[in-house]
Amino acid sequence: MKFTRTYSVRGSEINPDYTLKDYYLGMYFQECFAEYAASKGAAAYDVAKIGLTWITSDIRMEFFPPMPLWRDSIGVSVWIHKTGAARMFVNFKAECGNKTLAKGASIQLIADMETHKPQKLGRIAGLFEIDSEHVFEGEHFDKIEQFDNGCCADFGTTQTTQTVRYDDLDFNMHLNNVRYIPRALEAVPIEYRLSHSLMGYRIKFEREAKFGDEITSICTKRGNSFTHRLYNAKSGISLCGMQTDWKPIKYLQTAEKISD
Repeated sequence: MKFTRTYSVRGSEINPDYTLKDYYLGMYFQECFAEYAASKGAAAYDVAKIGLTWITSDIRMEFFPPMPLWRDSIGVSVWIHKTGAARMFVNFKAECGNKTLAKGASIQLIADMETHKPQKLGRIAGLFEIDSEHVFEGEHFDKIEQFDNGCCADFGTTQTTQTVRYDDLDFNMHLNNVRYIPRALEAVPIEYRLSHSLMGYRIKFEREAKFGDEITSICTKRGNSFTHRLYNAKSGISLCGMQTDWKPIKYLQTAEKISD
């Protein structure tokens, strides 16, 4: 009842030290789910024939560094934990050898292609098997409350603005949901990112971004966590809320030595 594929880390997905950029595991998850849907005759181009499309509303991921290296093989498994009238709860895990790299969960919706209004899953849900295993006990995908302690004054600049490029778009002609992550992280100061490792994130999508839109990313820090908000710089409309959790790299290296 799990669908599994193997992917190789490509040169376009790595950091300067040849390790996989952690958030790219979200792209592997997206690719694996798309392949799973295609195997059931429910890929995006299949449901488009009846005026429908796939939309992601929520994602949660946890990472277990260190990440694999260029050309390493990653096994990704996806499965449907449960379905509701309009929501499909998808879980996934990524592994390299005997090591778990990441685990995650998302909510997938079927929506009207023109209005993007969610529709009942109907017979599409019946195409997929259900596997009761789930990776996050009691996850309800609640609203992400932004930290209220002001901006990260100790870091200086805490926001950036970027333009949505054509190659950022998905089959809906909107900013691909995985592309929101690096845009949110751009507001985290580079000094912090170089000394810390991303351990997980939650993201709740609110509105779509289209080609040419200017997107501003702003973040607020509390301890080793940040809350992020992406919004349309022109209209001020919020596009998504997000929270990221980090650990100092030195702490992770020390913990690894102790476990050895």
